Amino acid sequence: MGELKSEVGVRESERELLFETYKLHTELAERVASLREDVNKLYVSMTSGVIAASVLLQKLVQDGEATWVLPVLGVTVTVSWMSSLHSVTGRLSGKHHALVELESKLGINFFTREREEFERGRFLKRKHTALVLPGTFFLVCVGWLVVMIL
Repeated sequence: MGELKSEVGVRESERELLFETYKLHTELAERVASLREDVNKLYVSMTSGVIAASVLLQKLVQDGEATWVLPVLGVTVTVSWMSSLHSVTGRLSGKHHALVELESKLGINFFTREREEFERGRFLKRKHTALVLPGTFFLVCVGWLVVMIL
């Protein structure tokens, strides 16, 4: 006996498999979003360490010979931070695209509707706002290094 077809033209067994895949991708997308927060926590801790080390080094070293290391370290940390955020954001974007594709096959539209509402609200994209803090720290460190050189 043939399987029943749903309203979007997918057989019921295929629909169940697609729905399980959809649930898995939703969970994986949540994990990637959580990973982004973990990346931020790690790098905020690292930049706090650079700031603390700079204060300590200023008090311990009178001639300023070794202090150039800290802005270079700060630049390195922030470039790594921005690269990590770019990677995680790209993975999350890929997960959302896969979810939207699965939604079209399942006849549901949670992520599609969320994206439409987001775009209608003209919010800044998360990948851009996520770079504000590391970008600011990067500019501070570059400025710090320039001041030390001049």
